[in-house]
Amino acid sequence: MSIALLLPRAVDVVTTRRGLERRQVNPTLWRITRRDGAVVGYVEHLQSSARPFRAKRMNADRRGFTSLGDFDDFEDAFDVLRR
Repeated sequence: MSIALLLPRAVDVVTTRRGLERRQVNPTLWRITRRDGAVVGYVEHLQSSARPFRAKRMNADRRGFTSLGDFDDFEDAFDVLRR
């Protein structure tokens, strides 16, 4: 049996910028939503990549994602989801 100790996070995991909220769901993934809670997409941190941040927009049918590209900076990946 394994026991995991959950500690409170030291920083706020939800930030709002330009009408969108970003919530870190694990150490390498952020969910991007509108203020009404609708999911726009995700930004993923790729551990071993020359361009470490990938932006993915959720498809209209909510069954998959469209990759919008890989970026050098988190903010660039976040900004592409605003369009």
